[in-house]
Order: sequence, then C-alpha cells, then structure tokens
Amino acid sequence: MLYLYVSNDYHFEKKWIPILLLSILLYGIIIEIFQGLFTVSRSADILDVVSNLLGSLLGIFFFKIVKQKLKA
Repeated sequence: MLYLYVSNDYHFEKKWIPILLLSILLYGIIIEIFQGLFTVSRSADILDVVSNLLGSLLGIFFFKIVKQKLKA
C-alpha cells in the first residue's frame, strides 16, 4: 500500500483495495498449498489463509488512520 501511495504522488485510490486483498488472498492460498505439498513439518491450514486476510484488512485500516493523522 505504501508503494502504491508514494508512487502515485501520495494519492491512494479506493479501487486498489480489492486488488490488494485479492492478491494477498491468492498469495496466502498458494503458500498454504506449497506448505502442504513440499514440507514435512508443516501442513496446509485454511485458518492461516483467513488470518492473512484479516491481517491485511487490519493493515489497510491502520494505513488509512496513520495517513489521516499525518495529514492533520
């Protein structure tokens, strides 16, 4: 988010949020599949994917709060 914000002249468009969330969700799913297929000590878990998504939502929320505080 910070990269998109800075590279777009310190402007963040709301249309990027679904794209970011979808990207993070797909990345989390791929990582979990790889863990299940290629590791012995780890297994795939849907709750990890949900945790990644919730963490992403919190990150977006805190980014918006910090951005508003720094503007004031």
